[in-house]
Amino acid sequence: MKFLVIFIILFFGVSNTYAQMSVSDQSNYLGTILADVNQDDYDYSVQLNIYDTQLNLIKKKTDDLKQKIVQLDKDIYNNEMYFERLNSQLEYEKNIYADLVVRAWRLRSLMRQNFDVFSFDNLYKVYRQFLYVKWMADYRLKKIERIKSLQAKIANVVLELNTDKETKISMANELGVEENWTAKYRNDRNALIKKYSDYCKNNPEVSLEKINVSESLHSDSSLVVGNFSADSSSNSTMLFQVQRGYLIWPVQKSVVISNFGESQHPLYDKVTVRNDGLDFLVPSDSEVRCVYKGEISKVVNLPGKTYAIVVSHGNYFTVYSGLDHIKVSVGDNIETSEVIGSFDGEKKYSVLNFQIWSGITKLNPADWLIKYPKGKK
Repeated sequence: MKFLVIFIILFFGVSNTYAQMSVSDQSNYLGTILADVNQDDYDYSVQLNIYDTQLNLIKKKTDDLKQKIVQLDKDIYNNEMYFERLNSQLEYEKNIYADLVVRAWRLRSLMRQNFDVFSFDNLYKVYRQFLYVKWMADYRLKKIERIKSLQAKIANVVLELNTDKETKISMANELGVEENWTAKYRNDRNALIKKYSDYCKNNPEVSLEKINVSESLHSDSSLVVGNFSADSSSNSTMLFQVQRGYLIWPVQKSVVISNFGESQHPLYDKVTVRNDGLDFLVPSDSEVRCVYKGEISKVVNLPGKTYAIVVSHGNYFTVYSGLDHIKVSVGDNIETSEVIGSFDGEKKYSVLNFQIWSGITKLNPADWLIKYPKGKK
């Protein structure tokens, strides 16, 4: 019974609608953002994350294109060798057929010259020659079929060769475009780094590390205190545990621009930045949805007039921070994919920080969220 429940949860309780976009879709989305954003209007560290993410996505695309081009080169070489073998076989079969035609013509001439209807001996020889001619005719038909078969194979190989060569040219052109974009984004990133450095020099009071949302939340120990019975908490915990790798994304159209864990500060070699969750770049008019059913445990006011919402799932908590508006209250029971907050839509994009806690232990959300919809990567 337990396994049946898990099966139903995994395959009927999860919507692939809110899953990770393909690499190409992510890159196209970030490209649109970068083309339509004034660098001076947004946080420098966020913009650098966007550039770094875009460069990584383009690298995945170019690496994939290079692998496909290498495979196409192998396919083209193998097909060219196959084409040569088929051509050799075709020439061989044509020569045999031509020889059969000549032999059949000579044999007919010989039979006409020696035919004598009143000679039993001649009749017997003619009969044997007739059988031989019939065999040769059947053999010629087989050779004709063989020649046609080889010609059809050669036509298919030529078509495949032309298709592969055209595809290779198209991919090579696409690779060149992506490499040009890589050079542009690197130049733009370097220009942004210089602006960021100048800004920090002119504003020494600016902290080198971004605000760690989890520290603000964890400062209130009531976060991990729930009004749940032991059975209820245990059941909720178990149901959430089996969702590992199948949780929907909190925003449908979003790209991860900062991963879980520590990373080096873009300006200072000895400074690290810690992220206890994932930062999602989202359209500013986005609605944020609960990744799995639970109860609103806490709503926190954050610096910058934004909010964080904590949803409890037994001993697990999901945290959604950076919201401009909230649409739930503490104690509300929330269903999977239900809207819990949104952004105001005034900017070109917004950033959602999403975390998953087990008690007070921060987990990597990337291990819990569903990857790509079926058949799309």
